[in-house]
Amino acid sequence: MMRPATLLVAATLAALPAAGVPSTASAKDLGVRGATWAIAEPDLLAEIEARLVEMQRSGELARLEEEARSRARRKLEEPDPVPGIAPAREGRSRLFDPSIAVARDIRTPDGVLIAAAGTRVNPLERLPLTRDLIFVDGRRAAEIAWALARDRPAKIVLLAGRPLDLMRRHRRPFFFDAGGRLAERFAIVATPTLIAQDGQALRITEFPIEQKD
Repeated sequence: MMRPATLLVAATLAALPAAGVPSTASAKDLGVRGATWAIAEPDLLAEIEARLVEMQRSGELARLEEEARSRARRKLEEPDPVPGIAPAREGRSRLFDPSIAVARDIRTPDGVLIAAAGTRVNPLERLPLTRDLIFVDGRRAAEIAWALARDRPAKIVLLAGRPLDLMRRHRRPFFFDAGGRLAERFAIVATPTLIAQDGQALRITEFPIEQKD
């Protein structure tokens, strides 16, 4: 008597078509059911080009270009004010150490070590500050007048206001702390603030200036 497992294998093999003998089972063509469409993928570059041509024809492109130029001129004439700055209310002074830690070895092109990684370097030891830095709010006329009246050579840095307008009016350079990087570096929160070298450090002093109406 054949075992159940043997019978199962035999039945399975018997159900398979013999080698070289075609099976009676075949696929049937059931036809097409429902609506069909050709697969079409639009050319993105052609669409963009067509849109640009239409914008140029309608004058929309020229209008957008003029708006972009106007925004750029406005930003150049009056950059965004550095946030968190207020008029100085009292005279305050503090020292600032400009030393930085060297992240990796600094060497000359021929391999001579100038400063090893981790060394603290004070840039004032090699490059003294020849001009004071005066940070002002260019919207306050009293601060501008105070900065211009100082005798020592200085660079005037605006934290707000219109630098190009002030340059045209006073015929001297005015700088702008774009992005507030210098204000953040020196922790400036009030104007006017004067930065001057004091030995191997920088002295940062706030001056309260009364704004006259």
